[in-house]
Amino acid sequence: MGELLDVIIIGAGPAGLSSAKKLAENGFRVLVLEKEVKPNYEKLCAGYLPIAAFDRFNISTSIADYPVKGLKIVTRESEWTIELEDIVGYNLNRTKLAEYLANKVEKEGGEILTNTAVINVETRENTVIVHTGRDEASFKAKILVAADGAYSKIGSIVRGRFKSSELGLTTQVKAYSSKKLFMEISLKINIIFLGSDFSSFGYAWIFPKKGYVDAGLGALASRTKGLDLRKYLRKILSYYNLEEISKARYAPVPLTGPIDRIAMNRIILAGDSAGHVSPLTGEGIKFALLAGEMSAEAISAYLRKNIALHEVGKYYLSMLRKSFYRRFRLEKLILKFFKKGKMTSGKLLRDPKMREIIAKLYLDVEDTQRLVLASLPRLFKIFL
Repeated sequence: MGELLDVIIIGAGPAGLSSAKKLAENGFRVLVLEKEVKPNYEKLCAGYLPIAAFDRFNISTSIADYPVKGLKIVTRESEWTIELEDIVGYNLNRTKLAEYLANKVEKEGGEILTNTAVINVETRENTVIVHTGRDEASFKAKILVAADGAYSKIGSIVRGRFKSSELGLTTQVKAYSSKKLFMEISLKINIIFLGSDFSSFGYAWIFPKKGYVDAGLGALASRTKGLDLRKYLRKILSYYNLEEISKARYAPVPLTGPIDRIAMNRIILAGDSAGHVSPLTGEGIKFALLAGEMSAEAISAYLRKNIALHEVGKYYLSMLRKSFYRRFRLEKLILKFFKKGKMTSGKLLRDPKMREIIAKLYLDVEDTQRLVLASLPRLFKIFL
């Protein structure tokens, strides 16, 4: 079983690696366990990250695939392109991002074991013991971070199971670009499709990458029973005459909004396992990076004996509430609007200012609360 580590982290995605990097920088002994052959290997994700996040987390834009400075909104009735003045973010490859972050973790002295699936976790009075399928090896630490996705078994023990109404189901393929899409790519824009023609609930997307595009859609898991999501995906591909170059893959996305049950005993949740995903867009990279750092700060305070074990979760939750939890609550309200079909209303999208506000929400350009407040007078005018 070896020496007692300070922290074990399950999952080498943005949340796990962000936490590991911060903890290693703080001088703690950190081990990251990842079941895939590479950190975050071939993670299903559209992969947009606002430029402010690159600056905030000191991530080089050299690893990004495609600069974004606008959004195209497509509905059954029409389409609109909203161009912003400057580049506001980048589309990136999740595996490339994970490798970049993993390199930073290892430079700080942290260790990452890939091809290592976690079989079971035991919590004891002073330690957490993690049993793996890698030669039946076990590891022990003072505290554990579960950053291993929406289907995390450990996560479900801490927070409870996600309900089908709280989960989104996404499907996505890689596809070759086409002449019809060339103009949009040259304009540096992402494309979203709104309305029941393109998804049973939620939205669809085309995000350009280096040499290909990611095309996919999201829907509420509770509304997908009996539906053929491939039918919707084919419609999105045919809209721009795209030829898929990979098989369709599926992944769950938590759309819960803020979750308070994110720590128990010596276990902390971060990223998808804690529901740290935008309820509106399904993107989670930025929030995973933020949650990872916050979990590391709370753990560091405990390991330095500045707070007691039972205070770790409270400290962590207080940081989350001051950070993006307020935004998540607002996005849940916007989703209620979505359910009533208001987001695809012709009245709403014919208003140029509302289109700009929607684009800024999806591109994460401005504070969500400010954008929602700015939209209220126009919403009253349009719908009342």
